[in-house]
Amino acid sequence: AANFEMQRKASFGLFSTGDPSERPMPAKGSSDKDTHEKLWALMKSYKANDIESVQRDIVAQVEYSLACTRFSFSKEDAYRATSLAVRDRLLESFNDTNDWYREKDVKRAYYLSAEYLLGRAFQNALVNLDLEPPF
Repeated sequence: AANFEMQRKASFGLFSTGDPSERPMPAKGSSDKDTHEKLWALMKSYKANDIESVQRDIVAQVEYSLACTRFSFSKEDAYRATSLAVRDRLLESFNDTNDWYREKDVKRAYYLSAEYLLGRAFQNALVNLDLEPPF
């Protein structure tokens, strides 16, 4: 039996309806911080998860990612735009988690599954990000 308790990391609590939280900066002494200072400043905060911000993001995905007009798009386009808005929020957490793993030099295990339940995966992503009510 393992002698540790699995807990959700504090960084996963960044998904709330309040103001966007600040993203973690690279460790001090990292050459990346000096090289990419402007990029770090632009990526300083997470996407907001309040209802209006989510709606604004979905509309932006419709227009800029799917190249549809805001006044002429299908239900499928709306679903795709919503999934892209969720993906953007998942990627923020994914990238920060990978940075944390790289910093702590943790062991990783990889698993490939042949099961594809896309609708269910989308719903699970919303629940795991605590974003189900805004979406």
